[in-house]
Amino acid sequence: MIVRSLTSDDVSLAPAWLRERSMLPDRWSDEHTRTLIAEDGAGEPIGAGTMWTSRVHPDRYSVDLIVAPAHRRAGIATALLAALADLQPAPKPLIWGAAETDPAQEFVAAFGGRTIQRAPLDTFQTSRAVRLRPHDDVASAAAVSRVALEQAWADMYEWTHADWHPMGPDARAALVEDLWDEIDPHLSSVAVSASGAIDAVLLVYIDGARPVVAGETVARNTAAGATLLEGCVRRTFEQLAGSGVAETLLDAHETDPHFAPLFDALGPVTRWHRIVEFHPRRSA
Repeated sequence: MIVRSLTSDDVSLAPAWLRERSMLPDRWSDEHTRTLIAEDGAGEPIGAGTMWTSRVHPDRYSVDLIVAPAHRRAGIATALLAALADLQPAPKPLIWGAAETDPAQEFVAAFGGRTIQRAPLDTFQTSRAVRLRPHDDVASAAAVSRVALEQAWADMYEWTHADWHPMGPDARAALVEDLWDEIDPHLSSVAVSASGAIDAVLLVYIDGARPVVAGETVARNTAAGATLLEGCVRRTFEQLAGSGVAETLLDAHETDPHFAPLFDALGPVTRWHRIVEFHPRRSA
């Protein structure tokens, strides 16, 4: 077996099993964005692996691996993982996520994988807005300034990730860089206090095949945070339903103190996405 850098030609000629994953050419951005391909003795691809850091979360490498179906359980993923670890300019833990039922969870567990977060994978019916209580302080996110919304979103994101996937020191600009190309502010909701401060924010991302709803209170200990966020979810789900959207996804976590208690009313959750941190073994 040969492990080498994945090229743009490899991407264009990739077999069907490899096209299931988004594998960009090696060093597609910088030295922290690496992709390798494994080939058999005949030069045929049998596996690939990629790792990258983000400007928002530079403390860990995200990783993804795939092996051709006919070559699984032969040590190829382990070899790719070790080769990727060898390429790290400085050792950092890896972060990976998949459905809890994914067989790859066992593979990661063998490397001492530690679950750091879980998120619901289910789709949620927008008609279930009626199960939630409205709130008088809730309005369209289009009613506040872009600067205020960006600040509220960054504040919310920072504290909801602080305990398990902290932001980098220069992450705020990156977090909102493409925000307005990705969200619908009219479907999104905010809770605004009498002083004009945004206390809760709930955004609707529309850049994928299905809307994704994400948010929380702007501060961890917001007074009446549970009812404020519930009102935001109620309004946003009503707006989605009114625009003809029957189902949506949630970008939320089981540790979100005000959002997670709403899962049962909106769900229930039957499938979880598990995010795991582990430390790779180098080949040397």
